[in-house]
Amino acid sequence: MRARPLDELTSRDLRPLLEEETGHWGQELLWDYADVSSAVAGGLDRKALTGSVLHDGLRAVAYCYYMLDGGRAIVGSIFAARGFRGRGFEEELLEDVLAEARAHPGNDRVECQTLFSTSASADASFARSGFKSRERHYLVRDLREEIPVPSHTFDLRPLRRDDMQAAAQIIHRSHQGSLDAALNLTYATPALCRGFVETLTLRGGCGRFDPDASFLAEGPRGPIGVLLASHLSRSNGHVCQVSVLAEEQAHGLGTVLVCSALASLRRQGLATVSLSVTVENRRAYCLYTRLGFRLRKRFAAHAWVRPPARIDLPS
Repeated sequence: MRARPLDELTSRDLRPLLEEETGHWGQELLWDYADVSSAVAGGLDRKALTGSVLHDGLRAVAYCYYMLDGGRAIVGSIFAARGFRGRGFEEELLEDVLAEARAHPGNDRVECQTLFSTSASADASFARSGFKSRERHYLVRDLREEIPVPSHTFDLRPLRRDDMQAAAQIIHRSHQGSLDAALNLTYATPALCRGFVETLTLRGGCGRFDPDASFLAEGPRGPIGVLLASHLSRSNGHVCQVSVLAEEQAHGLGTVLVCSALASLRRQGLATVSLSVTVENRRAYCLYTRLGFRLRKRFAAHAWVRPPARIDLPS
């Protein structure tokens, strides 16, 4: 067994491992990972990814990588092939990657969400490296049961291309001071939120964007809520983002947005729908479980900043 830097390999060298990974996440997360895997392969060939690969003889059996994005490093997959999991290999690769990401010149922040990790103990590696962390859950709901949309007086309409800025503003304002914003730089500014919305809607950043199941809610003074939805596979839809302005919360708009998305996805013939939520976001978590979402996978969000900067997590 030997580890090699990722930049010594091409996508051809990792193809069998990437193909196994695609099948694994399809089973575990109901996620067609082929597009993500293709993006990883492209990043390998462009030398845009940094990380390590473990070889058993000539066979690549585990890998971990990070990519740089606007002054932060984002750790991607922590994946080992079947038969090589639970033996500490993912953790060894991860700790090497974290050390390299933190030492990278000009990089003052490292983030990771361990949804795409086959390691049962990756969280301990982040803790040893001084990361702030919070548990998240990947939830799935069966769509065979009809989803009634509660009667309401909200003004909902499908999201349009010219709504990108409004959606970004809602997402940014609704996350100010939140736990998710402390752990994810994406929510830090309106511009970063705009990039996030465009990644989801225009560049397939989380499956294939579904405009028919994505909604903008408007109030007397302008937009007050947004939901972005996608298809992760032919049978599984995904709620990528739900945001309601703080002053408009606790009036049922979140329920109406989610139920409207579920009803649309069901009409399209999808069998299930998934989403991710931070466990400590109790209002959102209770909403999703009340609407029939059930736990599929536990994972965590992790973030580190270079001292003397610090991450203060709201209680």
